[in-house]
Amino acid sequence: MYVDVLSAALDAWNRELTGEALLDYVVTCRAQLLCAGASQRRPANDSLAAEVAYDRALIRLSNEVGVVTCVANFADPRSERNRLEDKLSERAGIDLPSLSRARDAEPRRP
Repeated sequence: MYVDVLSAALDAWNRELTGEALLDYVVTCRAQLLCAGASQRRPANDSLAAEVAYDRALIRLSNEVGVVTCVANFADPRSERNRLEDKLSERAGIDLPSLSRARDAEPRRP
């Protein structure tokens, strides 16, 4: 079922993000996913929305830099996320966990 939801979300994507803008969006979605997973008080639909947003953006980024994936690989979302994050780091030098930590360390704007 998750694959169907993710597929529909990809089909509905109407953003023209590429390059740094796409990478920034992926890092933002990753942070939201981690926050949703860490909070046990958030409704399940918020957690699902965070997962779909990150996975959709992760697929787009992966495709942009030549890391092969498809929606069917997300039958086990955590496993595919980990695989893609590893491949992005290996092949394109994009270390999403480090980028996320760096963003978290930035001072908040008032």
